[in-house]
Amino acid sequence: MVRLQYDTNKQFKITLPKQIVLAKKWKKGDKLLFEIDDEGNIVIKRK
Repeated sequence: MVRLQYDTNKQFKITLPKQIVLAKKWKKGDKLLFEIDDEGNIVIKRK
């Protein structure tokens, strides 16, 4: 489970679980694109 956080810079943030990052073979510095599909789901893609 991921919690939505709000920081002192007035930005919302989430932390991705390590298992997901490893499964997707993402690494530090990768640029991720967040999209909303036709059903309202958030889709995360590496750019």
